[in-house]
Amino acid sequence: MNRKLLLLSIILLIASIQSYSQSRKVFGTIMNANLEPLAFATVEVKGFKQGSISKENGHYELELEPGKFDLIVSMLGYKTQFVSVIIRKDSLKRDIILEAADATTLSTVTIKGKLKDRAEEYIRNVIRNKDAIEVAAGNYSCNVYIKALQEDSVALKKPKKVKPVDSLKQALESNELNRMAMAEVVLQLDRGEGKKIKEERTGVSKRGNEQSLFYLSTTEGDFSIYHNIINIRSISPTPFVSPVSYSGLLAYRFKMIKTETINGRKQYTISIKPRQLSNATVEGEITIADSSWVVLHTRLQFPKYHLAEYDFFEVEQQYEFVDQKAWMITKQTFTYNAVADKRKSSGRTVVAYRNFELNKNFPKNYFGVELSSASQKAYEQDSNFWKSNRTEPLTAKELRFIHFKDSVYQATHSKDYLDSVDRVINKFRWQNIAFKGQTLNNHEKRRQMRFPSLPELFQPFQLGGLRIMPNYMYTKTWESRKNLTLFANLSYGIRNKDLNGNIRLNRMYNPFNRGFYEINLQKDFAYIFSGDAWINMIQRSNIYLNQGIGLKHGLEIANGLYVFSDIDLAFRRSVSNIKTDSKIDSLFPDILDNNQVTDFESHNAVYGELRLEYTFRQRYIREPKEKIILGSSWPTMYVQWRKGLPGIMKSVVDFDYLEFGLKQTVKLGTMGTSSYTLKTGSFLSRKDLRLVDYKYQRRGDPLLMLNPSEAFQSLDSTFPIFNRFFEGHYVHDFNGAFLNKIPFFKKIGLREVAGAGFLVAKERNLRYAELFTGVERVFKYPFNLLGKFKVGFYVVGSVANQFRSPVQFKFGITAWDRKRGKWF
Repeated sequence: MNRKLLLLSIILLIASIQSYSQSRKVFGTIMNANLEPLAFATVEVKGFKQGSISKENGHYELELEPGKFDLIVSMLGYKTQFVSVIIRKDSLKRDIILEAADATTLSTVTIKGKLKDRAEEYIRNVIRNKDAIEVAAGNYSCNVYIKALQEDSVALKKPKKVKPVDSLKQALESNELNRMAMAEVVLQLDRGEGKKIKEERTGVSKRGNEQSLFYLSTTEGDFSIYHNIINIRSISPTPFVSPVSYSGLLAYRFKMIKTETINGRKQYTISIKPRQLSNATVEGEITIADSSWVVLHTRLQFPKYHLAEYDFFEVEQQYEFVDQKAWMITKQTFTYNAVADKRKSSGRTVVAYRNFELNKNFPKNYFGVELSSASQKAYEQDSNFWKSNRTEPLTAKELRFIHFKDSVYQATHSKDYLDSVDRVINKFRWQNIAFKGQTLNNHEKRRQMRFPSLPELFQPFQLGGLRIMPNYMYTKTWESRKNLTLFANLSYGIRNKDLNGNIRLNRMYNPFNRGFYEINLQKDFAYIFSGDAWINMIQRSNIYLNQGIGLKHGLEIANGLYVFSDIDLAFRRSVSNIKTDSKIDSLFPDILDNNQVTDFESHNAVYGELRLEYTFRQRYIREPKEKIILGSSWPTMYVQWRKGLPGIMKSVVDFDYLEFGLKQTVKLGTMGTSSYTLKTGSFLSRKDLRLVDYKYQRRGDPLLMLNPSEAFQSLDSTFPIFNRFFEGHYVHDFNGAFLNKIPFFKKIGLREVAGAGFLVAKERNLRYAELFTGVERVFKYPFNLLGKFKVGFYVVGSVANQFRSPVQFKFGITAWDRKRGKWF
């Protein structure tokens, strides 16, 4: 009897496995007529007890066997749609667009519940009406006034002694006004169809350190409550589900907290709290008008665990009926703060909109990739300009701050004061000699020189042992933002009595298009493969002596199109004659087997490189003296050509290497951010190809997680590739899309990340693939209020047809780049 049961179980198991293996995937995105993703839509298979619910990015997925099926797609506020699909051998992608239900259909929806709270019903009325609200304004223009204020609170220690030369500095530090920053901006905003915008800043005034101020341009985000998804990259990589959307009806709980009658019309204030169903949600309250069903006021707080820089962020909005035509945002107030140790930075930005021109006709191609511009005149506006354009009155403290900063500016920019600062900086002190290095500054000539401290002179961990390395740096920056940097050093080896050195001159001649050139003279030790894993970088067999000169140049010749070129002359020599310490050589024998200098065939090499990068429709902001890149919805493509030039200066290298690549970062709604890199390359000719010029694939680092967009984690060795290879990397940051739905994990702020990579090298008959996943947590720098980094722990698995690699556990540290708004 037991044998029969066992046999039956095996048969059923095999049948179920076979059935599963025959199933195919049906997937796609559910969207509305505006192609916006719809979350929490229901997808059912007619006649089967099988279905799915679309995720926050609108994605749905089903496993079905081959055949014909009818899908029933439904969602509150939209007409039910029947979709027929035919499944054959391959998976099927089918995007579905739902049509909004008409008013009569929506009015028949009833609310069931124990309490007669009509908050959700009123929200639904606004959702039904929001399309008409949004189109009423059409394309429009308006004037915008922005005032941003930031204050730092920090416990200052009283100095035991105050030196006379530091008296002004101490006075400034002890004054709370000196720990403030303020900016005012006046601009004209033009908004077209969709999310097209163009602004011209006619007045800009900044006092103090404005780097921590938020929303000095309308390009920093659109907080309209009527959008289905609120996507503000400047504060969070995660977009948020709007409460005023059909997805929001499932993502939030609504509760009436106040009803009042103003000017004979009722207004309802409704509390908004997130359910556990969604990760990307806000919290706060919304006020709507009875009968007209429009939003009058909102106050929304964004969750701390999704904020890249801040610990608290709130937006308050006021809507008004403009020109008896459309309801528009007339005022926004942003309140934000960051806390670190005993320091707190608090900010508040007020944005006022006025002088609307609704339903405006703009010329064809008016909206382009230049989203914002400002001339030099905008930064030089006088007090009369600000009096006539300032729509938000200044408080008494703000007036004191302006007078204080203007007085400080006059005092600290006088020649006598700047001369005294130079004297303080240029004075030789034992602390500079022992730790900091000595700086010599000249404010009149806008130049600075730096000399090393004593510890910097000694370099003990070099090939051949201790080396004495004095260095010198010179920088000069012109008022036009052009700059020049000169760096030079000498390196003397104690054991071998040899002299090396470097001289590097870099000149930026076009700040707007990032045009630069660089000249590099050197005689120094170099790595055969400088990008190798750290375990190989400390191998002495990876080192040779490089003597030569290099010229580099880079320029953006058209928007998004960059050209980089360089040519190098190198006299590559062996380091086999360098004496080393045998005791050091014998350290770590298990890791560094036979760590000895090896012979290297000396030769001369002249080679050039040309690289073109292009990003289609690259968006940017135009400043008077620079260009700020905002990115693009399109990928960046590049082509790189490297060529060895024989005969010149007895050069022996003769080769051609060509590589193509593609990279992009894509926002996938509330499900996170994806980035991918694809590239392929090969040597077109190899008449004389030397070891230094090989194209290498680096091995993975033990324990350390490398940048998964650029390197593999589990390759067992470093090896060269000569013929065509194909390489790809993919990384997806879920931003807590799953873990934050679990209360405990949401509280501690864990985030999940996953990715994959592949490599195909036919010449080695190698097919390699890897997968990784991990959890990360964001931490603050104790000395930087807005600086953050994240620590991650990862597990990596890989498969290859040439070797076996065990599952590995790794950790990594990533910093937040405020300027680019992303982790790197």
